[in-house]
Amino acid sequence: MAEDRPGVAAEHARRRAVAARVRAAASADAAERCTLLWQQDGSERHVRLAAFHREAAAHHLAAAEMQEAYARRVGAWAPGGQESRPRFMGSVVAACGPGGGALVLLDQSLQQLAVASSDARAEKAQDLEYVLGEGPMREASRRGRAVVAVGSELVDRWPQYGRGVLDLGIRAAAAAPLMADRRCFGAIAVFDQTGLSPAAELQDIAAALTTDILLGPDQDPLLHGEIDEQSVIHQASGMVAERADCTIPDALALIKARAFREGATTDGIARRVVHSGLRLTSEPE
Repeated sequence: MAEDRPGVAAEHARRRAVAARVRAAASADAAERCTLLWQQDGSERHVRLAAFHREAAAHHLAAAEMQEAYARRVGAWAPGGQESRPRFMGSVVAACGPGGGALVLLDQSLQQLAVASSDARAEKAQDLEYVLGEGPMREASRRGRAVVAVGSELVDRWPQYGRGVLDLGIRAAAAAPLMADRRCFGAIAVFDQTGLSPAAELQDIAAALTTDILLGPDQDPLLHGEIDEQSVIHQASGMVAERADCTIPDALALIKARAFREGATTDGIARRVVHSGLRLTSEPE
């Protein structure tokens, strides 16, 4: 894949940033025109349109800044060094401040289809949601609005998940849904962000991701190749179901349970099932 090369990835990100800034300028111009029309006729419609275009301009600019930050980071990265390749999700999360984060894409029944994360700890936190069936992204997706929990609130709100992320050293979590045509198709979460306003700041980041990066005219639905579409989990579930003579949901539950017991990710257990012949305890030899 071309974007596996840092220089190519950086150039693609810069081009997407330029396109987003062009859209931001067009939206800002539209907002100014609507404001002038309002001054002439006093129509509330023009006030609403001006606000809409100003919000769109802010989202385009946020997306441009994410792409530019990623271009700088991946462009400066030296393959073969001690540091791992910068992740685009790291630039997304950095738009909110220091900390980590994850993104999940969902189907119409809010079942997980694909994931991306900023770092290993965020990946583990996201996988805990998948394994346990509770957590900030699930709640934000179900409710269609941002949620936040800090300290003991993590356990009060999501008992098993809260204890799990506290063990990871995470002391705060916030999540916002990704919305399109009034339907939730995913969520973004951030961890240990200082002073984050989830209802405003994080929701704006989610909107910028949606309108410019995931679904926009210059869309990049795989986030520079980082989104894991989890085909290995589906493959492993099928293998376990056949060997254990159980349903796919039951096989997936076995994989999740093994991941939870070992403190591993679901994806990691699935890869061992597919590539290393791992058999789960409930499977016949």
